[in-house]
Amino acid sequence: MIKLMGAVLLAAGFGGIGLGAVGRLDGRVRDLRELSAGLETLQRELCWRLMPLPGALKGAAGETRGRAAHFFDQCAQDILTLDGRTFQDVWRAALEDCPLQIDRGDRTVLEHLGPVLGRYDADSQRQAIGDAVADLARRQIQAVEDRRRLGRVYSVLGITAGLFLVILLV
Repeated sequence: MIKLMGAVLLAAGFGGIGLGAVGRLDGRVRDLRELSAGLETLQRELCWRLMPLPGALKGAAGETRGRAAHFFDQCAQDILTLDGRTFQDVWRAALEDCPLQIDRGDRTVLEHLGPVLGRYDADSQRQAIGDAVADLARRQIQAVEDRRRLGRVYSVLGITAGLFLVILLV
């Protein structure tokens, strides 16, 4: 009975590892979608409504959900107390602190936006945000494809590895 229970737990554990990998792929797709929506709101607030950067960041936080909302909200709060830091430092720190499920390339796209925001005229900011949104959209398409292709592989691989170990140990 204990052997059977151990075998079931082993198979479930490896299945959980595979499904966890699928969850990370889903999280990346969701975070890229929300970050793009937040950047579009930020672009609208900064360039068309000519709202100051803290208010525009609050607007972006209000239009997004989850980890992306937390990212924009943290930027909005931290910009109010710069303490000798630049907005670029605040932006980069928020990218590092927030648990966004994005890869290094996604993070690089966002890091390049930090030095432009709040520093240049509305047209330059609009162009930089538009470029970032376009890059994130391309990366989101790739993330959806990765999720479709690798999601099945990870889930089947996790379950198969668990069953293989069960057979091997029993």
